[in-house]
Amino acid sequence: LVFDQVPGPADLLARLKIPTSPPKGPCAVNCESAAGVRAYTTGAAIDESTVFEYEGRFFKNQEHVVRVGEFSFRNPPVFVQRADLRVRDALAEVESLLDHLFRHPNTPVFFARLLIQRLVTSNPSPRYIADVAEAFRSGTYAAPDPQQTASDVAAAPAATSGPYGDLAATVLAVLLHDEARGGGGEGEASPETSGALREPLLKVVHFLRAMEYVDDTGREVSLRDLSEVIGQFPYMSPSVFNYYLPDYKPDRFADGLAAPEFEIFTTPTAMSFLNGMMSLIQRGLGTCDDGFGMWSPNCKNGQLMLEDPGNATEALAELDILLTGGRLSSREAIRKAYETAEEGEGFKAAQKAIIMTPEFHTLGEPLAAGPREHVAPEPVEEPRSYRAAVMLFFGGGADTFNMLVPLNCPLYEEYMQVRTDVALLPQQLHSVTTTGQACSEFGIHPELSFIKELYDQKQAAFVSNVGALVEPLTKTQFKNGGASRCVGLFSHSDQQQAAQTLKCQISGASPKGAGGRLADALGTGAQKYRTTSFTVAGTATWSQGFDTRAEVVDQTQGSVRFQEYQQLQTVISNITSVKHGNVYCEEYSKVLEEAIHSSETLGNVLDNVELKTAFEASSSLEKQLKQVARLIAAREERKAERDFFFVSLGGFDTHRSVAKELAGKFKEVDSALRMFVTELKAQGIFDSTVLVTHSDFGRTLTPNSGAGTDHAWAGNHIVLGGDLKGGSVFNEFPKALLEGNDQDAGRGRLIPKYPWESMMVPISEWMGLDRGQHADVFPNLANFNASHILNRAALFRS
Repeated sequence: LVFDQVPGPADLLARLKIPTSPPKGPCAVNCESAAGVRAYTTGAAIDESTVFEYEGRFFKNQEHVVRVGEFSFRNPPVFVQRADLRVRDALAEVESLLDHLFRHPNTPVFFARLLIQRLVTSNPSPRYIADVAEAFRSGTYAAPDPQQTASDVAAAPAATSGPYGDLAATVLAVLLHDEARGGGGEGEASPETSGALREPLLKVVHFLRAMEYVDDTGREVSLRDLSEVIGQFPYMSPSVFNYYLPDYKPDRFADGLAAPEFEIFTTPTAMSFLNGMMSLIQRGLGTCDDGFGMWSPNCKNGQLMLEDPGNATEALAELDILLTGGRLSSREAIRKAYETAEEGEGFKAAQKAIIMTPEFHTLGEPLAAGPREHVAPEPVEEPRSYRAAVMLFFGGGADTFNMLVPLNCPLYEEYMQVRTDVALLPQQLHSVTTTGQACSEFGIHPELSFIKELYDQKQAAFVSNVGALVEPLTKTQFKNGGASRCVGLFSHSDQQQAAQTLKCQISGASPKGAGGRLADALGTGAQKYRTTSFTVAGTATWSQGFDTRAEVVDQTQGSVRFQEYQQLQTVISNITSVKHGNVYCEEYSKVLEEAIHSSETLGNVLDNVELKTAFEASSSLEKQLKQVARLIAAREERKAERDFFFVSLGGFDTHRSVAKELAGKFKEVDSALRMFVTELKAQGIFDSTVLVTHSDFGRTLTPNSGAGTDHAWAGNHIVLGGDLKGGSVFNEFPKALLEGNDQDAGRGRLIPKYPWESMMVPISEWMGLDRGQHADVFPNLANFNASHILNRAALFRS
């Protein structure tokens, strides 16, 4: 029993969490109230059988509380009875959870911030977020009038009046708030940090509408799949986390500032966007010259119908309003493009120039602040030696306890018992032997036949029982406290960052990536190696250092070059030479300049590369590793000494059908690695290359009801290379696999005995890291002793 009289709405919502169906009997108390709480009783008194109604929702007058000593917590509502499973009960439980999440006090704030980010600015002030959240809670919003006094505002009727979560009120609050209309007042974001980088697809649609695009046959606009071109396309989000993360921060941004859209504004996507827009302006919407449209025999399905006013002044004024909202600062550069173009091409030239300006790509006041200084590159000396490290990331959390299986020992019986219908049989596995383990024989997944070959050649090894750790952690400490833990355990986004930063006690990418930090250290160490970091899988934390900026390479083309660079070189120089006070305009200009320079420089190098083997890549991972092989082949022309490469394969989040899904993924991995290693051996560079795998986390040893496995922790991973002392399973494989064992955090989630550093420290030393720089690259290393970290001499021959 919670209440013995009818509560007010606030008290009811704070205490009652168990919903119920509408009572069969009539209302008994407070029945005439339109906005208050009504009561349905079976007798005269309000007791535990009473049902309260508020805003069309019905609640039991009950709460379930668990008390442990001085602590207590509420039990979640449970409808499903294991002895009597019914669909109705399952639906009721899901509805209850959805109601709980919708009504959670964090929901209005969370929703308000994301909606403001999408529609107005990436870094709204706390006041802005609070005002929008209140509109979500109350369902009302009255737009402020600058001419009104405070008493006038208080007396004015609400612009909208709806229920909790009313989107009309919420969107009004987002768009009509002071901060959305200029802001800069007390408690509001400054003009320097107000605004955002616009999403690429919105820029395409905006341009089509503003320039009055018309299809030749009267059809709706048809675009080809642009997800791999500009980084975005409807219904093609690469994961449940959208196209980019809401807290993504470019490296040059101050701490606390986010710019989510910059995560997909990379060199390949920036150049592809410009190529597609140039094709649209010059030819119309089609596929020619890397256009965004569908195929057409004459290269276009439609064209832009906005007419040239006939003179530069009017054309510039119209384009400024239509494309930048009157914010254009590089007016003379656009005017010059119009006036110096060939006869009849001035309007197109102005369109091409204006779509490269920061004002077209961003929201907010540009705050132009004079010319930007350019730093001349330093001369590069001839390389001394070369080594490369490749990180292959299994996105989604790979089930690596079916990648490496103990065989012909008591531990295999435990494996069969705990894995039940997802277990692999001995005859399915590739048998290999090792020393120093409780089991001398292990089985490799049947689709990893090439890994088996490399293992037998002692050019591949497994590192077992690893995962994200701050410090050694026992089962008792995990359950009772007493040791530091990673934030966001079992969460994809948190643990992907944990595996890439190796500083899992801090959420996000602020510690930078382990690969990037290693590149930093090698560049400043005793040898001062020339280091370069590449990612062929889009923006990746692992590749980024404090000083090392990762170069993003396209998996298909390698270097995507701006096709009209030569013709528009002067325009580009004029646009990018202007410094801006607004952080989004300034970052856009810098990224554009860097992207054009990088694509031209790298493109010139890769144009001369000829691989030693056919390397006929078809899958995503094959394409990524082919680009890595091309970059390695160009090492001498690039004058490279230490290279870092990040490649990734997603789809390992196998909550269903793990056997089928894992087989497909490992088949793709095996094929890609076969092509890659064969090419490196043909180049004679395999001895100078090491490849290592990581993943978000391992998966539960116990399967779920859908023949899948769920988020867990510890896993087993691959290291391969020509200089490796392979043919071994390193680190102590878990001594027990049954539920309840000393590493079991519950449901077969094994707590890792060894950190990711176990394998990364010897790799970093092999790459040339001085021992005195360990702390710079591995901030948690001092928390572990020598038994947790592999010795370089144990893993490598040299």
